[in-house]
Amino acid sequence: MILSIAILLIIQFLLYFYLKNKQFLSYNAVQKIHDGEIPRIGGLIFFIGFIFLTFVDFNEFRLLIPLLLGSTVILLFSFYEDIRQSLSPFFRLVILFLGSSIFILFTELPEINVRYLDFINQYSLISFLIFTFSLMLLMNGFNFIDGLNGLSSFNFYSILFSAYYLAVILGDAFLVDLVIIFFLSSILVFILNFPLGRIFIGDSGSYLYAFYSGALVIYLFSRHDGLPTLLALVILAYPITEMLFSIIRKIIEKKSPMQPDTLHLHHLIFLQFSKKNKIANNLSSLLMLTFSVSPFVLCYLSFNNRHINEELIFLIYFIAYSLVYLVLRKKSSNL
Repeated sequence: MILSIAILLIIQFLLYFYLKNKQFLSYNAVQKIHDGEIPRIGGLIFFIGFIFLTFVDFNEFRLLIPLLLGSTVILLFSFYEDIRQSLSPFFRLVILFLGSSIFILFTELPEINVRYLDFINQYSLISFLIFTFSLMLLMNGFNFIDGLNGLSSFNFYSILFSAYYLAVILGDAFLVDLVIIFFLSSILVFILNFPLGRIFIGDSGSYLYAFYSGALVIYLFSRHDGLPTLLALVILAYPITEMLFSIIRKIIEKKSPMQPDTLHLHHLIFLQFSKKNKIANNLSSLLMLTFSVSPFVLCYLSFNNRHINEELIFLIYFIAYSLVYLVLRKKSSNL
């Protein structure tokens, strides 16, 4: 394993040095909050690392074929968007649907053990659509939170640690190994992004982080049907909250939910600083740790205290997020 990690880092470093000075199209999106031109190549570097470790060190490779196929489709088109910025929002949704459906079609799905929703288990088409659209929404949720150095990675690691903890407790070697591979594949990208600010993960990285996070949850709950379904809501609390809150906010403000803006919570925190610089970016990301990492703590508490209601935990998280957002929104309007 040590040799594999060494080779992995060499491959990723070489890819980074090869791509960093390529003349990609300048990134001028509305939600841009950083200065200068920073290559959005982290997603590709992460994906190459994952592919390498999967082939070299994963014993149950065949079980990951649907995951690899689906994520390859998503990576190819989203990385093209990272360097060309020419894909329409509708075409992106089509790609996310295609990649998600490939994975869902060929993967054993967990049963939904939620009152009034358990009828879904009886209809394979409805189940397919719900899991596919859930993955798509999760990917959009991750894309909403992308923008600060390290923020998407912190959230991804919170989900990885939750899955790792549960997999260890449940004795699931398959999931333990998979989480380790995800983590090792992403660590160089994380360091280059936070605190160095040398690369961004881009749309490809945020989509892959979300896709693999959703896949981990699906694997976890399908292999261990004793887990409460709504525990998934706790594990994925941050991107789900960001997505739901953003959609509700934009509808209230009579804006398109598909239209990007700089009014997400992490943007409002960043606005409290006077200059757009790397220190402010990193500090804002650290201030967001409460929301990006706390789902792991909440998962631990929920799993070890069965009298704690998962819906209540998520509701408290959502309300806390909303209150902080409203306070900062009011404060930023007075700046």
